[in-house]
Amino acid sequence: MEKLVINTKAQEKVQDPRDELLDDLDEELFVSLEDESSESRRMGTSTHLRFDVMLPYADLMTLLLVFFVFFFIISDFNKAKKIIEHNEKTISETKLDSLLKLNEQVITIPGEILFESGKADLNWESKKVLAKVAQEIKNKIGDDPAWQIRIEGHTDNVPIINGKYSSNWELSTARALRIVKFFMVNNYFPPDQLQAMGYGEFKPIVPNDTPENRKKNRRVEIKLWKKFNSRSNTLPEQK
Repeated sequence: MEKLVINTKAQEKVQDPRDELLDDLDEELFVSLEDESSESRRMGTSTHLRFDVMLPYADLMTLLLVFFVFFFIISDFNKAKKIIEHNEKTISETKLDSLLKLNEQVITIPGEILFESGKADLNWESKKVLAKVAQEIKNKIGDDPAWQIRIEGHTDNVPIINGKYSSNWELSTARALRIVKFFMVNNYFPPDQLQAMGYGEFKPIVPNDTPENRKKNRRVEIKLWKKFNSRSNTLPEQK
């Protein structure tokens, strides 16, 4: 009978010298890391210094971004605020214009009915006309102190020569003042309800290019307008 003999030495794995070198390097690296870790713990420092430096930088960038967004929002808010204020002002002015048109009434009297050419004196006939006008105004506004009465004098553009007044502007103002005085003296209206203004030839209703047009421009306008309330704000001046 034959015996099967197995050579165990032939089956043994032969160790490669390179593997032995790698094992030695791994062992040395492990020991080195252990020593570094121990030294770090002893000195109270961290081996992750790189990450500790990067974290504050990231926080700084985040903070800068927050400030940028904040100032951007503030800028947009200021712009929006200005737009809103502008729109509110426009709406307010539109309402004022509407109120002015609704509340104001104008009585126009041709100049030749009240005054002679180049003069500002009231004759008997012109006083009768003004008395009737004053009564009509009182019937409309009653005793409401919120109503204001403005007398405006207007002339044509023909220069005054050798007259009492040096300009049409002075003449128109004198005529307006004379009517205001008539209303006060005869107790039609209190002084705080009356105003006088003279515009001369500078606010014509038609061009001063024909005798007929110049006649139209020689006039007195009595404007009635009402305050917002009897205590304070009034409507803006006419321009």
